Amino acid sequence: MIMTQLKEATAALHDAVEAQMPVLRPDLTRAEYTQLLSQVYWAVAPLDAQVQALDLPGAFLAAQRQKTPLLRRDLAALGAAVPPLPLVAGPALDLPGALGALYVLEGATLGGQVISRHLQGTLGLSPEAGGAYFHGYGRATGAMWRAFGEAMTAQVTPAQAPAVLAGAQAAFARFAQALSRVAA
Repeated sequence: MIMTQLKEATAALHDAVEAQMPVLRPDLTRAEYTQLLSQVYWAVAPLDAQVQALDLPGAFLAAQRQKTPLLRRDLAALGAAVPPLPLVAGPALDLPGALGALYVLEGATLGGQVISRHLQGTLGLSPEAGGAYFHGYGRATGAMWRAFGEAMTAQVTPAQAPAVLAGAQAAFARFAQALSRVAA
């Protein structure tokens, strides 16, 4: 139920963020891709840090779901510096809010599978050389998404649902802000 609620409550935000990402353009350049990774890092790193700082139930496999190391690895592979983060990363997330943010981060991993194949074809990127973030869990992505959905269904109570939805909406807003940000 919570997964359906999340999908419905964030559909417009998801579409808006997706429209800001040029990653599937056939003429995407390495420089544009590197800029995009910097912008994504600016959104992901604070969210990732807040999720990791909380004591999520083990069913969420939080340590395995970290995205920041993948972005750092990609930026290094492309010869780019890790961008500085804002002094204030946004409002602190409580446990339900963090689960909403994790929904957004995991959903991006699921969609990243199509992007990963596109990047291999257009820019010659592989998970080992600049394409790790979008590659995500590779062949295990579907299983990781299902495990996440099962954990959400089992762990989120009806009373927590509004805060989970708010956390997801805030995470999408963070992505929208980051994608409209110009490189420093």
